[in-house]
Amino acid sequence: MLERAGVTLVGEHVKHIAVGRVASAEISAVGFQREDIDINILSPSKVPVLYRLLEDNGLFKIEFNPQEVGSYIMDVYITGVKIQDSPIFFKAYDSGLIQVSDVGSGIVGQPCQFRVDASQAGEGQLEISINDGEVPNHVQVLGGGRCLVHFTPELPKPHTIDIRFNGEAVPDCPFVCRVSDTSQVTVSLAHLELMPVGEGAMFHIQVDTTDNAELAVSVQGPKTDLPVKVAGNVKNGFTAEFLPEEVGAYTICVEYNGIPVGGTPFVGKAFDAANVLVSPIPWGTIGKSLQFTVDASKAGEGNLEITISARGRNIPTQVHPQGSARFAVSFVPLEAIDHIINITFNKESVPGAPFTAKIHTDPNHIVVSGQCLAATAVGKPSFFTLSNVSGGIEDIEVAIDSPSGEEVPAQVQDLGSGTFKAEFCPKIAGEHQIYISFREEQVPGSPFACKVYNVTAIKVRECVKGIVGKPVTFLVETSHAGPGNLEVTVNNGQVPTSAQAQGNHTYAISFNPKEAKPHIVELKFNGESVPGSPFKCMVVDAAKVNLSGEGLEKVPVGRQTSFMIAGQGDMGDPEVKILSPLREIVTSSIRCVGEGQYEVDYAPEVVGDHQVEVKMAGLHVQGSPFIVKAYDASCVVVTDIQPGTIGKPVYFSIDASQAGAGNLEIIVSVAGKNVPNYVQSEGNAKFKVNFKPQEIAPHLLSVKFNNEPVPNSPFECRIIDSQQLAVSGAGVKMCPVGHPAAIVITSSAGNCEDCVIKVHSPGGEVLPLSVRGAGLPLSVTTSTKNKMEAEYVPVEVGAHHVHVVLDGQPVLGSPFTCNVYDVGRVVVTGIDGTHTVGTAVTFTVDASQAGEGTLELVVTTGKSSVRAEVAARSRGLYEVTFVPQEPIPHFVNITFNEEGIPHNPFQCMISPIQQAATAVARSPRREDTRATIARGDGLKQAVLNSKAVFDIDTMGADDPPVVVISDPYSASVAPILTESRPGLYRVEYRPTKLGTHSVAITVGGRSIPSSPFKCEVFDPQSVRVTDVGPVEIGTECSLTVDVADAGHGALSVAVRTSGQEVKHSIRDMSRGQYQVLYYPLLATSHKVDIKYNGLTVAESPIELHAKNPATGKEPTATGLGLYQARVEKQTSFIIETLGVTAQAFDIFVTGPGNVVPPNEAIPVRCYQQKDKNLLAEFKPLSAGPHKIEVLHNREQVSGSPYVCQVYDPTKVLILGAEDRTATVGEPVQFRLDRRNAGYAELNVVAISPLGQDLPIEVAGVPGGEGDLIEFSPSVAGRYKLSLTYGGEEVPGSPLVYTVQEDRTPTVFGKGLTLGQVRDVALFKIDGRGLEGEPRVEVQGRTRTVLQEDKEETGLYIVKYIPEEVGHTAIHVFWNNTEIPGSPFQARICDSTAVRPIGGWEGVLDQETGRIEMTVGEERLITWDVSKAGPGSMDIEIQGPVYDHRLDNAGPGKIKFVFIPRKEGTFTLATKWNGALVRTVQAVVRPSQPQQRSSGRVVLTGKGLMSATCGEESVFVIDGSEGGDGEPVVSLSGIDSTIPVSCRAVSHNIWEASYIPARPGTYLLNVTWAGRLVKECPLKVSVEPPSNASKVICSGEGLRAGTMGKEIKCIIDTRSAGQDELTIKCEGPQGKKALSELNDHRDGRFTLYIRPQEVGRHSLSIQYGGHHVPGSPFQLRVSSAPDPSKVRVYGPGVEHGVLARYQSRFICDTRGAGAGQLTVRIRGPKGAFRVEMQRESQKDRTILCKYEPTEPGDYRIEVRWSGEHVPGSPFVTMIFDTEEELARFLQGGYSPAGPQANQSEFYGSIGPYSSHYGNITFPTGTMSWRGSQANM
Repeated sequence: MLERAGVTLVGEHVKHIAVGRVASAEISAVGFQREDIDINILSPSKVPVLYRLLEDNGLFKIEFNPQEVGSYIMDVYITGVKIQDSPIFFKAYDSGLIQVSDVGSGIVGQPCQFRVDASQAGEGQLEISINDGEVPNHVQVLGGGRCLVHFTPELPKPHTIDIRFNGEAVPDCPFVCRVSDTSQVTVSLAHLELMPVGEGAMFHIQVDTTDNAELAVSVQGPKTDLPVKVAGNVKNGFTAEFLPEEVGAYTICVEYNGIPVGGTPFVGKAFDAANVLVSPIPWGTIGKSLQFTVDASKAGEGNLEITISARGRNIPTQVHPQGSARFAVSFVPLEAIDHIINITFNKESVPGAPFTAKIHTDPNHIVVSGQCLAATAVGKPSFFTLSNVSGGIEDIEVAIDSPSGEEVPAQVQDLGSGTFKAEFCPKIAGEHQIYISFREEQVPGSPFACKVYNVTAIKVRECVKGIVGKPVTFLVETSHAGPGNLEVTVNNGQVPTSAQAQGNHTYAISFNPKEAKPHIVELKFNGESVPGSPFKCMVVDAAKVNLSGEGLEKVPVGRQTSFMIAGQGDMGDPEVKILSPLREIVTSSIRCVGEGQYEVDYAPEVVGDHQVEVKMAGLHVQGSPFIVKAYDASCVVVTDIQPGTIGKPVYFSIDASQAGAGNLEIIVSVAGKNVPNYVQSEGNAKFKVNFKPQEIAPHLLSVKFNNEPVPNSPFECRIIDSQQLAVSGAGVKMCPVGHPAAIVITSSAGNCEDCVIKVHSPGGEVLPLSVRGAGLPLSVTTSTKNKMEAEYVPVEVGAHHVHVVLDGQPVLGSPFTCNVYDVGRVVVTGIDGTHTVGTAVTFTVDASQAGEGTLELVVTTGKSSVRAEVAARSRGLYEVTFVPQEPIPHFVNITFNEEGIPHNPFQCMISPIQQAATAVARSPRREDTRATIARGDGLKQAVLNSKAVFDIDTMGADDPPVVVISDPYSASVAPILTESRPGLYRVEYRPTKLGTHSVAITVGGRSIPSSPFKCEVFDPQSVRVTDVGPVEIGTECSLTVDVADAGHGALSVAVRTSGQEVKHSIRDMSRGQYQVLYYPLLATSHKVDIKYNGLTVAESPIELHAKNPATGKEPTATGLGLYQARVEKQTSFIIETLGVTAQAFDIFVTGPGNVVPPNEAIPVRCYQQKDKNLLAEFKPLSAGPHKIEVLHNREQVSGSPYVCQVYDPTKVLILGAEDRTATVGEPVQFRLDRRNAGYAELNVVAISPLGQDLPIEVAGVPGGEGDLIEFSPSVAGRYKLSLTYGGEEVPGSPLVYTVQEDRTPTVFGKGLTLGQVRDVALFKIDGRGLEGEPRVEVQGRTRTVLQEDKEETGLYIVKYIPEEVGHTAIHVFWNNTEIPGSPFQARICDSTAVRPIGGWEGVLDQETGRIEMTVGEERLITWDVSKAGPGSMDIEIQGPVYDHRLDNAGPGKIKFVFIPRKEGTFTLATKWNGALVRTVQAVVRPSQPQQRSSGRVVLTGKGLMSATCGEESVFVIDGSEGGDGEPVVSLSGIDSTIPVSCRAVSHNIWEASYIPARPGTYLLNVTWAGRLVKECPLKVSVEPPSNASKVICSGEGLRAGTMGKEIKCIIDTRSAGQDELTIKCEGPQGKKALSELNDHRDGRFTLYIRPQEVGRHSLSIQYGGHHVPGSPFQLRVSSAPDPSKVRVYGPGVEHGVLARYQSRFICDTRGAGAGQLTVRIRGPKGAFRVEMQRESQKDRTILCKYEPTEPGDYRIEVRWSGEHVPGSPFVTMIFDTEEELARFLQGGYSPAGPQANQSEFYGSIGPYSSHYGNITFPTGTMSWRGSQANM
């Protein structure tokens, strides 16, 4: 029951949850109630946990709050039965319990490490990233949740360590490790390992850089820091010296820029030999052990050496450690002489050394002495002496026992004086017992133990080779050498050694070489050199081994390759291991080719990255392991090579996706010369190549991969020149039926024999060259290389199509159409009988069944020709009328295609006039009727049974028009005549017969021009569609259109699908039958739109469903969503799986490349249907072509990749339709810009004022910038145009046009309002499309020129040169009638007449030519403008700080006051009416401020001279020096007064303001204390207002742009009045952007901006000095994308174990500019899903994860704007167990086998710009499973 109910767990079985946060699980159990569900949750401590159960329409949500770390187990029961997905596991963790320790500082190039303890935090993924993933780290698992993290810094900068547990930051994160580069500083400290107290210690510091840096040296003693003296320089180095004063460890630290250099801190040990204490030496007795102690506990660390000698020979000594650096020393004296004891500590003698040990001598006892009593060598004659002997030789007995028990013979010799000598020679090694007795009593010390040794029995296993940094070990065997001391020294003791007993008297001697040089090893046994000592060990540096050869670069698969290993000296044989991409070992061989030279051979077997490891003496050489890329050129596939045509691009494809990494070289050549070719990448190592041939010769296509030819290269591509191959003859033009039709083919290229000719009859029969069929024989008469002649005999009338194909390509012009005609089918009726002179003779000629051709008709009398009028009644049916003037036979000669028809010529008998005419019609006077105009569609075309309309304008004639309408059968059609206004009449009629109607119009009894009119009446509803054939993609499909009953007209057909045009053609089948051939390529619904004379026919549009022939045979994709979609709307398509498992399908949807972000990955959701098919859904976010790839087992299904045209009707812009008025008879045009709207079906419907559909013409705009919509209104009234795009109305639709009868020309230009004396002023008159011509009159003394623009007919240019200043009236006439707005008033001024009173010499310094001033000085310049004409003055000042004012100084004078407030240079540019008068410079120097003059009232402010209607104008009245008083102000004009308000701003200083309401000239009077202020009255000009708030700015250029690309916006000032438009755009650094303003001359402007820097730009748009709405605009200009700045880091790009793998990784795009982030992951199919997210739209850091569910190899590609970011692609290995991971880290193991099923997922995010604004956040492209990155 549970399965039937579909009870399932929503989500994963195992969830990671945080302690203290609510955890939840969702159960889908439709049909069950809350009472049916039981939940049991156990905590890690096995305690039941409380929970909450929520229900939402069959979806149950279980929530609980975990409080402890560990695993929670949830069991879910429904109606008492555990569900299938139960139990559910929750892994609770607490990131706050993670501890991080040992984070210190680091040095470039040296490993750093720290510890992480997560033992108490629970299960989860520990993510460790250093510098946001820039620095790789290696984690060493210590067990128990603890790990040791290593990393090697490469850059000297602080390294930030970010540690997260399950995505949460651990406490105190991030940690900072300071890293420095100390490689440029070297310190020599080895000699300070041991140093004596009280002596100066010195060391050398070498600095290899001249950079400014801080070098710090410090020494820390056992108790305090020591002073250090540093001397030297950078060139020679520095010497540091300090004095150790006490025993202990001294830490020496050398810091470079605050970071310890390599080798420091260094710990040196100070020692003091004076602190070695030696106990008193007691007296010794011969043969008895003598012992004393040595205490070095207070002397520090070092080497204690004790030697005891007698008679210059060393005495065997035994040292017994007592602990705490105390030793007991003993030896056995064998002679009664002083023994010398020498003790040194670190080569320094201890106090009292050398010591003397006194040996007792007993005068009554025998003294035995000699070195050999203690030790001697095998085979060496040895002796000892006996002294103080009181007897003879017979009293002495010597016996020596060997270790084997045998007695060693001894010889005793008397030396006299009581001294005897005993000699012996031991044969074997070991301890011998020497027994000495005197008179049968043992002497003191007897028996003596003599250690006999054998140096030659010592065996040394030499080690003659070593590696720097690796211990060198050799063995010494002493089992047969006997007792003794073994001494080993390396390089005279400079290299420390260590010994380790191996058992059985065998010792392992080791030393660690630090330098690459020969090391001398000396071995001594009891002071004697052992055999072979000394021996040499060659030590080399394995890191300096050089590797070279092709085998380390790109290598071919299946072929042996090699590389060389060159070492230094004898380093031994190298170890080489080569791993394939599948982690399998590749067989290799190593050959020695010389000393230290080796050659390695191997042959890779698979394509991909191989890992080559090279070791010397177990150590990796420098650079190992190497990555070698194996390739296989034979896997490169070249396809689609087709013969080409000269001058046209030839395309072919190259697929190198299976060939591995390498360089693809493509060379196209002809006759030894290279031809340029162009390569376009299609992704995944697939390329499209094209070249344009210029010669007719086979072109060779050479394709090499890594310099190896690919299979079958070079390829040959045949090139033909269809223009050099000429097809001629009657058989391709026109020919009569039943006669042979010749086809002649000539070619200068000599390839005629390769041509194939096929002729299609009107019935569709195809006739190959060698077949006679369908009654249409086709034969080749002659054929050579340069010429071919063929002929065929057509047997039916109609269009024959001749196909000529060369190398599979149609030649130029093919297929040719041959019109086959039959003159025998031309029928003449109505010419028989007798006719009368002066009476019109009318007969008909029916050629409708004769085929296409030219019908010629001539009427003659034998003496002269007679004028005849021919009228077409319908297609092929003509009516001929002539009026005979003589009663003689008339002959009618009719030819069809220059052939006489049967019975030609026809004779027409004419008889004299039977009755004299009662009246003679007077010829109409042309001048009376020529002005009458008739216009309208009803004069040309009309629809059967529909109202037809036309207008008649009698141009004021007294008589109304008379209209007579006749149908083809001479029957009258009643017209309805209505006078809409005086002289304008509208005529309506309704035709009821098909054919040509005659419309005769007379006014006052006279025919108007062109009368009678011929109107064709047709019926689009009679058009029929028949013979609709099957519709299958990839084949030619057809349908038939029958217009035989529709009357004469033009047929137009459009075939569309998914908003795309389908290639089609129309074939004339004769008899009104047309065959429509079309070629469907998409398995979608096709719409066939059929129009007749521009009107839709009855059955149109016809919907036909195209089928895919592969459907039902193999998996396919179907549905409209594959081809067309609407932006922001869910679209879908179906994958017909044919029962194949869903896991076998992948779906990728990629956005267009011309939007931001480009090529965006679109998320896809997939659902399994009941019929096992898949429903794929996606929502496109931008308009344009989207690429849809449907893959089945990684192969594209039939038809894939699909191109889905995504459209957005809201992005369709209507341009040029602002003016909704038009004139009758003039075409109305506007444009559609749908560049950003994608591709869809555009439908434009126009309804005339009569309620009828109007034919609309849609054409392309030159340059491809949009569509041009045009229609011609025939009658006045309102026209409604509805525009739909993809079935939706576009913004602004419907458009309503008001059509009027006539219009007047427009006049524009600066010359209408302003002009300069003796300078050309210009304006234009636009009369384009109007009847008539202009005339211009300019008052005053002027020279005027009027001429028509050479390029624009109807556009007139007016130029005039005024000779005097003042206001000039300009009259503009059109057809001698003054146009509205005329006359225009122009202000004529003379800027050269503006002069300072007193001349320039009174203003400028005579020496410098500049104005010399001091700070604060007031300079007054009074200008004389009395002769300058009407205008205004403007002075532009550039300089530091200043005050100025410009005042009226009386009639013809203007006062300018300039006060600089800061020293510097000022530029003053004076302008009159915008024309420059003069530019001067003012140099201002510092000075004390001068006292102002007194006794004056000063007026300042712009309001004294000019103002604008509706705007407040202000000026200041300063009476502070004019005495006490108050101002009285008046401002009056001719017919109005402007009120002025005054307010006091300080003592005797007032501010006056006014707001003018009407434009004009006003006089300003100001009185102070009852007296008129000097210079008053002032003239104030009030200008009409310009309203900047009504300026409309639009376009993307107002918001954002990209560096290096032009930004565009539109400015519309038509509603704001006339004024000056100013533009200013500056970048963040003050750089001005290049701006270009394009004037459309209708109040609209296009602004183009090209920024010069990146960042926020300020765009100021002012109109009349005021900011327009939104100004200043903030433009965010972003830089081009920089992939190198993107950083990727996190555990998701590291190896790990599946059970606790955290797949998160971070993509940090900060600083990478604008671009799109794309993440592509390959891994086991169905084993992961990609998610991408960020916190906000402005966030430049993206969190990605892919949640793997299976172990395997995962390849992560991260691209920024299509380019790999640093480190990409990342290869991540995920394992099942820790053991597998460890094996992999050691090499040689992969989690996935060689046949691992891989899948690809994509993620995409973008776009980005440097301002982080307006960023959409698309999600990743997912597979059929519906995985998606929902942000």
